Amino acid sequence: MSRLFLEDFSDHGAGPQIDPEPPAIDTEEIRLNAYEEGYRAGWDDASAAEAAARTRIGADFEKTLQELSFGYHEARVHVLEALEPLLSVMVERVLPELARGGLARKVVEIAREMAETEADRPLQLQVCPENREALEELVGADPGLPLRIVDDPGLGPGQAVLRGGAAEREIDIDGMLAAIRSALNDFMTTEEEARRHG
Repeated sequence: MSRLFLEDFSDHGAGPQIDPEPPAIDTEEIRLNAYEEGYRAGWDDASAAEAAARTRIGADFEKTLQELSFGYHEARVHVLEALEPLLSVMVERVLPELARGGLARKVVEIAREMAETEADRPLQLQVCPENREALEELVGADPGLPLRIVDDPGLGPGQAVLRGGAAEREIDIDGMLAAIRSALNDFMTTEEEARRHG
């Protein structure tokens, strides 16, 4: 047989038990602690929200800048592609015509400057044979200065050499046009390479 043991709940001479008095509750301290915790939680939430807003604004700004940069470069590429034929025509056709028209005026301007410093010596103007007639018409029968125009087959249509005593001035519009052509070609080549590598 098995035995069953039960717990003894009898009171063996113990007197009545008195519950200890609960400690006094400081409601002011509880209220202050709750206020501090709430304030701290609010501050942390506001700081986190501000940091998140800054991050979002920064990301949006960066994205906008990238889109603007891409749009700018795309527009620039299209503008340059559209301008290239126009610039080429200007360099090949328009500028040479303007330059040839300006050659005569430039020669007369430089001749007058040299005549002031070389007043006692006649000036000699060397030009390509095809420009001689136009320059003689511009200078006229009495140029007002001692100027002799001489053919020089070695000079191009946009070139002239003006000599007066020891002084000599070269006018090279052809060289200037070649430099403009070269600069345009270099620019367009650089842009094309940047486009391919960008």
